[in-house]
Amino acid sequence: MFCPSCGKSIDLNARFCSNCGAAVAAAAPPPTYPLTGRLVRPRHPRMIAGVCAGFAEHYHWDISLVRVVAVLLAIFTSGIGVLAYLAAWIIIPEAPYTLPYTTGSPTV
Repeated sequence: MFCPSCGKSIDLNARFCSNCGAAVAAAAPPPTYPLTGRLVRPRHPRMIAGVCAGFAEHYHWDISLVRVVAVLLAIFTSGIGVLAYLAAWIIIPEAPYTLPYTTGSPTV
């Protein structure tokens, strides 16, 4: 981190610059991504049952990566991955139907 007044390098936990004595604002904490609520199987971008899309959406993962990992697990675990997918299909609830979001006033 650098002093906003003199530009010298300072410690991340410092409240004042050791070179010029200027007050240094506290560094902002890294952004956090809160979970979006319950784990559900979304109705859109699903391929089969929406299990991979649900995990990707809930944990903010790339959906393509989740699908590739699911296929690799299904192939290399002698069917245990398929059973886990089927179990998740049954256990994870489906997302409710929602109307599309529109901006502005409704036109009649």
